[in-house]
Formats: sequence, structure tokens, C-alpha cells
Amino acid sequence: MNDISFYIIHNNSEDRIDIRNQLQNLANNLNIDFFEIYRQKTISKVNFNFKHKLKILRIYSLRIFYNLKHKRDFSFNFCCLLLKSLLNLNKFILNLFFKTRNKTIDSYKHFTIESFVTKKHIKAWEHFLKSKKEIMVIFEDDAICKKDTEKRLKEIFVRSKSLDFNNFFVDLAGGLNLKDVIPAKRIKKYNDEFILLEGIYTNTACSYLISRNLIQLLYKEYQETKLNNYFPIDHLINKLGLEINKTQNILSMHFHHPLFTHGSFKGKIKSWQIY
Repeated sequence: MNDISFYIIHNNSEDRIDIRNQLQNLANNLNIDFFEIYRQKTISKVNFNFKHKLKILRIYSLRIFYNLKHKRDFSFNFCCLLLKSLLNLNKFILNLFFKTRNKTIDSYKHFTIESFVTKKHIKAWEHFLKSKKEIMVIFEDDAICKKDTEKRLKEIFVRSKSLDFNNFFVDLAGGLNLKDVIPAKRIKKYNDEFILLEGIYTNTACSYLISRNLIQLLYKEYQETKLNNYFPIDHLINKLGLEINKTQNILSMHFHHPLFTHGSFKGKIKSWQIY
């Protein structure tokens, strides 16, 4: 499998060494190059002021706006999503302005850590694009292998080569309920194993497979557009895909039973997002 590379995003957390070793062993078994992206800045001391609350609100509002823009289809489900999002925004605003100083700093640090993780994904894209590989698989270090992961992954690699598409994205670890991720009108194929849809739609980005051509398009859009540092990587990929979807044919694939367990969502490991 000389045209595939694995990348793992982590911060050298000791309690996830076993998971990283499992992924390394998986790469070895499949004879796939394995790269680690882990260096990051330390969070500097926050000298709190009211501007931090305004920045947190700006970040949250932008995420809601682009999530709605990404999933807009004027269906009943979208109307429900719109209403739910507005209610959540109202609740968030009320909670934010009554938060204590320490709680506000915690929220600010949370968004800062998310930006660090996003930058590591971008660094992995940059490294991959310098190679001549055609398929990239990215893991965060809460992607836990299952008993049949290796077998199913081999099948995915074979299937990806038969796709008559330059731009494809495959979610490998799930997380959120697919009904909350996928607009029904975008579904191209639905069966007992997977859902295939038009456009790019992520699900937490704990682990995903992506074609070289799509990485090139996303990275170009990343370089040319603004506000990208405000988004976690899954939201950012969706945001970048908004313009790309207008001119390019893209396929996304999601499995009813993902190839990997998303450890943070399934309670297998403690999420860094819990504070």
C-alpha cells in the first residue's frame, strides 16, 4: 500500500500510549507509512477581561452560522435545526455573561486547545502534500481499533481505488448521530453498511480517510479564506467545503458501524474537552 499514509494527531498524553501503539501496529501490519504530529504551543497565562467573553461569543456564533449554512436545505429537519441552534445560542449567551471569571478562562482555554488540534491537522495536510501519496488517513489518539478494523480497512482501500472520483472523504470513527450530520437530500446511496452522499460532511474528525485531490482543494481554500482559526477541524473542513462543493463533485461516506471506536464519545477514555 505504497500510495497511502497514516497520520496521528496527539499531544504525548501518557494515558493514550496504548491507543497510539495500536495504530502504529495497524500501520505496520498494512505496510503503511506512519507519521506523528504532536508538537504544540503551551497555553499562556490568561489575563482575563471582558473581551475574552466577547471573543468566546464570536467563536460560538460563527460556528453556528457556518453549521447552518453547511446544512441548509429548507427542509422540516433544517427548520428544527435552525430553531434548536437559535435556542442554544440564546442559552449560551445567558450562561456566558453569568459565568465566573475562572469558568470563562476555562472556556477560552478550551477554544484555544481546539485551535491547536486544528493546526496539527493542517500541518499533517501540508506534510502529506509534499509526498506523492494518493490517500491520507488521519487519526486523533482516541480512535480505538476494533477486532475487524484491519480487515475492513483493507476493503475500504480496495473500494476507494474503484471509485471514479478524485474527491472523496470517508469518516472512520463516527461520534455524533448520523441524522444530526447528514442532510437527507444529499444522500446518494443508502444501504445496511454505509451512507454515501454528495458534498463533504464530517462527523467529529476523530479519524478520516481523504483523497489527495480533496486535500489540495481544502488546503488551497484554507490559505485563501479568513476566520479559519475559530473552528475545530471537523467544522473547518465543512466550512472550507462550502465553496468547493459549488464547483467540484465530492463524495462523503459514513458507516452505520464505524471501523474505529471514538473513545471520547463512547466513554472509553476521558476527553480533553471535559473540564
